[in-house]
Amino acid sequence: MPLISKQREVQIHLSSMYDNLQISVEKMKKELKTHRSEYEDACHMHIKSGFQLEKLWLRADQNYQNKFREFETHCFLLDILTDYRDEEGNFIHLEEFILTLETLLQQFVRQEAYETCAVIKKWHDHITGNLFINR
Repeated sequence: MPLISKQREVQIHLSSMYDNLQISVEKMKKELKTHRSEYEDACHMHIKSGFQLEKLWLRADQNYQNKFREFETHCFLLDILTDYRDEEGNFIHLEEFILTLETLLQQFVRQEAYETCAVIKKWHDHITGNLFINR
């Protein structure tokens, strides 16, 4: 006989996932600042070189854009997950939450935003696979 119910186990895993997502967002904020500084440094170096360091500048720009997209997607997921959390901190309507993630995946595939899809898919798989929530 299990010591805790299946529902309670799911709630514990979701709370842990939520906490990890919050930690990831905070970590990405710092990384985003670093990437922004590197981008600004590359811009200054590009200008000072008489516009000879375009590859450095473009690489720094791409790195910043990639980190921003990752940060934005994680913030978006955190907002969605928060919407499915009640006042007591329990996660509700899990089937609807999973359906929301699947709908988002389809929308981002149509937009060819594959990096965003990869992040959403990772969290979707974590919920449906590790928590044994079947659809």
